[in-house]
Amino acid sequence: MTGDRAFIDRSIRIAIVAGAAAAVLFGVLWLLKGALTPLATALAIAYLLDPVIDRFEARGVPRGFAILLLLGVAGVVLMGVAFVLIPAMQRDIVALSENLPHYIENGLDTLGPRVESLLGISLPRSVHEAIDRFQTGELQVPLEATRRLLEQVLRGVTGTVGALVSLLIIPVLAYYLLVEFDRIRLAVLDLVPRAYQDRVATEAARVDELVSGFIRGQLTVCLLLGVLYGVGFAVIGIDLAIVIGVVSGLLAIIPYVGGAVALASAAGMALLQFGFDVRLVLVVGWYFAVQTLEGLVLTPRIVGRSVGMHPVTVIVALLIGGDLLGFLGLLIAVPAAAVIQVFLQDLVSAYRQSPLYRDPEPVEVPPGPTLR
Repeated sequence: MTGDRAFIDRSIRIAIVAGAAAAVLFGVLWLLKGALTPLATALAIAYLLDPVIDRFEARGVPRGFAILLLLGVAGVVLMGVAFVLIPAMQRDIVALSENLPHYIENGLDTLGPRVESLLGISLPRSVHEAIDRFQTGELQVPLEATRRLLEQVLRGVTGTVGALVSLLIIPVLAYYLLVEFDRIRLAVLDLVPRAYQDRVATEAARVDELVSGFIRGQLTVCLLLGVLYGVGFAVIGIDLAIVIGVVSGLLAIIPYVGGAVALASAAGMALLQFGFDVRLVLVVGWYFAVQTLEGLVLTPRIVGRSVGMHPVTVIVALLIGGDLLGFLGLLIAVPAAAVIQVFLQDLVSAYRQSPLYRDPEPVEVPPGPTLR
């Protein structure tokens, strides 16, 4: 019983300290989330590129020169991709704007009767009819909703200006963080009491294995999925195929979300363009083909099954992080989930080795009434 009480008291003290530290950390992140977002982005870039820089440094290349070379190559590649993708996306968007009235009319002809029968309403059959009904007052646009929309657009423009400023700061921060990355890591470890440094270093290595295995592998899978979706939908003849491929590839960092966006967007465009046609079947077939390739080849070979980050864990972490801290929360969600997972595994292991679990004292049960 004494061992049980000591284990429980120690667990309560650790829980109180950990809860207080987590509350203080969350409060700081909440207050400074706007200013910390560029820093967190630069830190993520430094974390991803540090192993490559270490390999250059091991071959005798000065660290500063290796960082400038790698950042320069990455910038050139990104600019090259932008020069290829942005004109293609602009052409798709221009074509969509030109064909949008036709798509709307086609969608109303295809889906309108079904929506009318389900909802019991009358929909306009063309854009011109919708404009005429709006002018005569049959279609009402709530003024409050319009005002909120304009406010959101204004906030979006203001946020875009701030985002552009942050984009200029991030490469500078990433450079200095890469230069000092190893020293920062050793300095942080040196702040830990010496009796716990080895344990903390071991736990940090476990967290690093989880995070790096997921992020580096998942980014590669995202790139391949974006290319597969974009090229496949373009061959089928779907408008905005490049845009759909880029967006679904970016969102594929969240398990299942990128594929769902690709299927919904491409199927919706197929319905607007061609109605219930064989191209809709081709879109669905290509989606399942890519999903099968991802599940059987890409994810096992690139990410690996031993990473230990379950997709549900990643989704929940990203949802909570994004809801609480916005983009900063998305950046730190996966590392935070990995830290929590490691601590929970240690907690379960400590519980299974404690006297409370392994050596329970026998409990005397009073005899019950006997049946005669």
